[in-house]
Amino acid sequence: MTASPVVALAPRQNQLVFRAVLDALSRPGEVTRLPETPFPAVLLPVLALSDLETPVHVARSEWADPVRAVTGAPLVERERAALAALDGPDLSGLPVGSAAAPERGALVALAADGFDDGPALRLSGPGVDGAREVRIAGLPADFAERRRAAADFPAGRDLLLVTRSGAVLGLPRSTRIEGGA
Repeated sequence: MTASPVVALAPRQNQLVFRAVLDALSRPGEVTRLPETPFPAVLLPVLALSDLETPVHVARSEWADPVRAVTGAPLVERERAALAALDGPDLSGLPVGSAAAPERGALVALAADGFDDGPALRLSGPGVDGAREVRIAGLPADFAERRRAAADFPAGRDLLLVTRSGAVLGLPRSTRIEGGA
């Protein structure tokens, strides 16, 4: 049995992923769409945004080969990641940066079950007109690790919640989240 060849993102797909990520992070709580590709949707932000010098962490071993082949990015443990693709809600150990170096906080693509169920979360902050309520299925009810990481803003992590179908919702570190408990 031979391994199937790794397919790269087409330039247009790469542009669409970049635009969806930008829109999701600039309008927290609004759902955008990633393009259809042969890759798992949660992996697309890593594939589109990393390069030869971007430390990447992936939760699944089968995601390592596409990251290496498509981007050439070094795969690292979660404590050193600038970008990460995770299949579960555990954010512990991922970099949060500091007040002096907030850019060292990770951008994390996190698998979510959907945006129509789960605890109600109230979002406010930059990019949100007043406040917005969202529901995110598959996350812990209290989302405590994200709150701890964002407590020392501008340190924190930027999150992209991604469904299997490619719906993406951004929660940048500047977004305040209430509720869910």
